[in-house]
Amino acid sequence: MVVSLISRALGERTADGAEDRTTDRIVDAALRQFELFGVARTTVEQITKHSGLARVTLYRRFPGKQHLVEAVVLREVRHFLDRLDGRLDQLSTPEEKIAEGFVFTLESIRSHVLLSRLLDAEPESVLRYFTVEGGPVVAAARDYLVERVAKDFPQGARNRAELAVATELVVRLVISFLLTPQSVAALDDADAAREFAGRYLAPLLRGDGAADA
Repeated sequence: MVVSLISRALGERTADGAEDRTTDRIVDAALRQFELFGVARTTVEQITKHSGLARVTLYRRFPGKQHLVEAVVLREVRHFLDRLDGRLDQLSTPEEKIAEGFVFTLESIRSHVLLSRLLDAEPESVLRYFTVEGGPVVAAARDYLVERVAKDFPQGARNRAELAVATELVVRLVISFLLTPQSVAALDDADAAREFAGRYLAPLLRGDGAADA
């Protein structure tokens, strides 16, 4: 499921038409119920009630709860990537984009209501996708970052294969900081996190050697 959802989120970010307003309404209701009660305790009946739509309308689009979970995850990933791209496209230099992208990712994921609830109340439903079964997540994030860095560093020193290794290291580092936030690096402070990214991550992605001491 993770592979298909993230791949779709990366490759199919398109604007919803008027026909999808009902779907959005259902997904909004599902997201809210998941945030309040978690995935395991939420029923399709609760989602139907809070969407204000007929049961047949919901089931026509989503035959079961797993389909609703997938729809919520897919939309949340798409929204995150759209916001991230929007933030980065406002910046001028690659170094600014790396620093801001790092800060934005940490802040967005740490403040995500549903993810925080699941990690706290239903960790078994989430943690495996970032640890022992985390390969697809790492690969999808790495592939996105490769394309983003190649775009922002058109004259970068790394070839494609080297860039894939460098971006995977960054992805794994970010996941580690998200799951284990305690660190000697003061990443709770946005300015300190930007400085960290500029000092340690930018040189890694550029391929120009270690940062100056």
